[in-house]
Parts: sequence; C-alpha cells; structure tokens
Amino acid sequence: MQSDWLNVFYLTKLTLPIFFYSYVLGKSAHSCQIKFNPPKVFVEYGGSALASCHVSQCNHVAGMGWESTFGGTGLKEGISTLNTTFDKVNDWNVEPRCFVSFLNDEQNIQKLPFTVYKLPDKVSMSKPKDPMRANYSYDLQCDVKDVAPANSLIISWYKGNKMIHEQKSTRQDRSPVDETFTTTLKVAVEDNGEEVWCEARLKFVPEEQTDCPLTFYFFPLLLSMISCLSSDPPCFIKPQSEMLSICTSSKSSLNCTAIGNPTPVYSWTFTGTTQEGIQEKNETGPVLTLESQLPGVYSCTATNAVGKTTKYFHLITVQGNNIS
Repeated sequence: MQSDWLNVFYLTKLTLPIFFYSYVLGKSAHSCQIKFNPPKVFVEYGGSALASCHVSQCNHVAGMGWESTFGGTGLKEGISTLNTTFDKVNDWNVEPRCFVSFLNDEQNIQKLPFTVYKLPDKVSMSKPKDPMRANYSYDLQCDVKDVAPANSLIISWYKGNKMIHEQKSTRQDRSPVDETFTTTLKVAVEDNGEEVWCEARLKFVPEEQTDCPLTFYFFPLLLSMISCLSSDPPCFIKPQSEMLSICTSSKSSLNCTAIGNPTPVYSWTFTGTTQEGIQEKNETGPVLTLESQLPGVYSCTATNAVGKTTKYFHLITVQGNNIS
C-alpha cells in the first residue's frame, strides 16, 4: 500500500506542475485588490490633482503602473503603492486606470473615478415682463452658462433667506453645457420688496463620504426684486390692523402704505373725542406723522379705480406701568 501511494504521488507531481503554476497566478489576478486614495478625484479644468494606487493580496506580481493621458507612469517593478500627478488636465473624458501585471502576462486593471469640472461663466435670472399681482403665480427662469459636468449641477431657488425649491440637472454631458431651469412662484402681499434669486452649485459626493458632500458655490448671483405687485383692490404691506402703545408727549408715524395698480390714494379719519389734531395733517399720503398723540382708533383708507381697503391703528396710552 505504501508503494502504491508513493507512485500516485509521484505521477501527480510529474503531470501537474504547469497547471498548478497557472492556477496560482490566475487566482492572484482575480483576488488582487486595487484601492485608490482618494477614492474619487475631482479636478477643475486646467488644474492638477494627486492620486495613489495601492495593491494588496497579490502574488507573482511583475509590476504595476498608471495608464492615462495625464499622469501615465508605465510599468514599475517591485512596488505595491504608486503615486501619480494629473497635471494641467484639459480633457473632459479622462479615465485614468491603475494596472497590476503578473508573471504569466495577465493584468488586473481598475479605473479611477475621475471628474473634470468647470464653474459656470454666468448665472442669471429673468424677471417677469408684467407687474406681479398678489395671489397670482409666475414662472421664473434661471440660466446657467458653460458649466460641467451637467449631472452634478443643482439649482436652489430662494425667496429672501428661505429656499423654496431645488432642482437637479438630468443631463449626462461631461463637457460644458448651458442649462435653463424654471420654477413657479406664487406671490403674496407680504412678498413686496423681497429678493428672489437662484443659486447654482456643483455637488460631488465622494465614495465613503456620503455624509460630507463636496459642494462648490459660485458667484455672482443676480437678484430679482418683487418690487411691483398689484392687487384687487389695494392691499396693505403690513398687517390689516395694528395696536400701538404710545406716550402722549412722543412723536410717531403711522404707516398705511398699500400696493395696487393704479396707485392708491389715501384718506385718514380718527374716532375719538376730537379730530382737531389730525385735521391739521396731510391726509392724502400713506404715512401720518403725529406730533402729539391721542388714544383711540385711527383709520386709513386706500382707494384706486378697482376698490378700496381700510386699515386701523389702535393707539393705547402708556403712563408708567399703566395702560389706559
């Protein structure tokens, strides 16, 4: 039995050395891991970037290298990590590859995720041609000129400091494009004088850092003012009525400014023990200045060809800690 076992072992040893050698190399090629640092590269058009390629769990390696129109190195022997510099990148379709060559002429090749970006030349926003009316909706347009890549472009719409809408480009162009975005804005009376604007940015989310996106903001941002609203009938910018605490000897102003098309005219009345003080003032303007004040209810009526609206000011006298 011992002699037979030796013969089998001997025959096996004679007939399998080439197959066994090839098997080991093939396994190394498939199990060899290539990792990049950073995992993804983002470089501005015309700029430069650094990257490192590292290999592990690799046997029978002849060498490794980078294949790229920028940063190519050729085959380097006896190393497991290889750095390269992508200098003055001016190609939108760069696809660097790190390769590992084995002794049996096999190769393991991995492509480095590589993004070439360009900030836009201009971001602009168009204003509606007609005067805006309260409680109506309007289409706004934001134009972004010469930006890349399109699939990383995000537009945010703001009214004042509040973001009201966000949009993402659906295009896949890697070279610069012009993009146009639209949104619908419903205008309220309180929006008079607000800044409405669009912000464009390129947002990149590196691998293994999904909670920390790379965001590039760019300026200038062109603002559009909601400065000409019209309503039907006139509407007041501030609340319909106001309650004010006053000292009888102090000077103050009551603001009754309204918006409308055509422009409203104003009239004032005062309900109290006397109208002598108010009758001496200009009753045709939106702001009434009081040198000395009497408690009571002051009313202001704004009128145009469409209709009229009245606003009330409740003045309460303050004497020390007492209110009367």
